[in-house]
Amino acid sequence: MHGLMGTESEWLASHPMIRPERFPMIRTPLNLRHFALAVVPLLVACAGSVDPAQGPGTLIVRADVSAAAVATLVAEVTAPDIASALVFNIPIVAGVASGTITIPAGSNRTVTLRAYDAGAILTHTGSATFNIQSGANATVAITLTPLTGDQAIVVTLGSFTITVTPPSPSVGIGGTVQLAVAITDWNGTPANGTVSWATQNPGIATVDGTGLVTGAGVGSTKIAATFHGATGTATVAVTP
Repeated sequence: MHGLMGTESEWLASHPMIRPERFPMIRTPLNLRHFALAVVPLLVACAGSVDPAQGPGTLIVRADVSAAAVATLVAEVTAPDIASALVFNIPIVAGVASGTITIPAGSNRTVTLRAYDAGAILTHTGSATFNIQSGANATVAITLTPLTGDQAIVVTLGSFTITVTPPSPSVGIGGTVQLAVAITDWNGTPANGTVSWATQNPGIATVDGTGLVTGAGVGSTKIAATFHGATGTATVAVTP
């Protein structure tokens, strides 16, 4: 090796106390140079190993606010890598808040929800932090704590909407009624999947894995269909 350091033999001759055979862990200048050159592509490879940002995730925001004096629902999204908070207004129609929000995919996304009454007074608030991926996401429930004595509000955020039909069937004791279900994604596009059925009160009505409801006792109960954490319900009335 020539240059400022001279040949390898010259360098060793000028450093008589440093001999490779005496210090086997010490590399010669030739090897050190090769090592330094090898480090450069290694660092470049590490810097390029970071995956590019994924596409955004779109979530359906839905809440029954009919039991509370809520006129406006606001969703705010923050994260360490989101420079400015994302703010969305969720429309409320007939006591149901429903809309979509689009969040950049990534970890540690905090969604804060605030509800206001007709006088723009804050009535409920709540938040949750979770990860968002592009495409479908599991449903997350956020409970909004009342600040003015109203009932708590449960808001769901997910990628699917479940609609159960008929929404309010009636059946006699021992009789049956078949429920159907439709699954749609955030774009309103039909999605395929198998839902899980459940009854709120098996003493009034039971339901099997296909959505067939059987009346068991006089009264009213909810039958729920769940898919990826999203739930749709029908209220079944059982008559004598």
